[in-house]
Amino acid sequence: MKKILEAVWKFINSKFFGYAVVIVLILFLAGQCKRNTDLKRENRIREQNIAAANDSIKTYKDKNGQLTSEKAVWILTEKDLKKENKDLYDKVKAQDGRIISLNNAVFQLKQDTAILHDSIRYLRSVIGKPVDLGDGVWKLPWELHYRWDSKNYDDFYGHTIIQVDTTTFAVTHKNTLLDRREGNIELEFGEKVVDGKYNVYVTTRYPGLSTKSLEGVFIDPNSNKDIKKLIEKDHWFTGFSVSVGITPTWDFIHKQPTIVIGPTIGYTIYQW
Repeated sequence: MKKILEAVWKFINSKFFGYAVVIVLILFLAGQCKRNTDLKRENRIREQNIAAANDSIKTYKDKNGQLTSEKAVWILTEKDLKKENKDLYDKVKAQDGRIISLNNAVFQLKQDTAILHDSIRYLRSVIGKPVDLGDGVWKLPWELHYRWDSKNYDDFYGHTIIQVDTTTFAVTHKNTLLDRREGNIELEFGEKVVDGKYNVYVTTRYPGLSTKSLEGVFIDPNSNKDIKKLIEKDHWFTGFSVSVGITPTWDFIHKQPTIVIGPTIGYTIYQW
């Protein structure tokens, strides 16, 4: 027992034990740093999701004068999304494959006289050749074309039925029908970081189009193996590296353990 205690005491007082303690402390501090980093990340995601739950749509004109609406999005696993936002979860599950992110918007189109009448420079109205349907009834084909810009426009095609009294020449409106409508609406969807929050936004030049509902979800990358494949670096055989290292080793000249501090050149077999 005495020899064992002496051996233990000798080991405790050796330089090798000191080196081992230093290495253990370094590993402990590295682990603590990782835990702190994970905790900070969890807190950021929690704050993001609180904003997504409580934030309202912000609408403004961007630097190009385009109407832009934006709102904070959720960052959740699919399992948590089911609990926090069932509507978005159902939209995610309705898609094929594994969803990375999903945005949902509801728009309202409301154009009044200020838009429709004051935009006459974009308007072209065409009255077609009247068609005699008999008994004083006429069909008047017409077209109405709005050009808000090269990517946003509306084309309306229809006809109006009138009846003309051959005695008094009074005109009676019988009916007006829209036969066909063609339109083009440019929308730009995107995601960005604003004040530390992950937002989804939608932009349009189409007049009278406003965003009534906007929300989105970004599936937590740590829960989605497909995202991990895109953003994670390789771990095996990542190449040569140059660094400053602290390496415990054995001094064969003085026959004792020692620590070498200095620049090192190495090839990484595995990186975590």
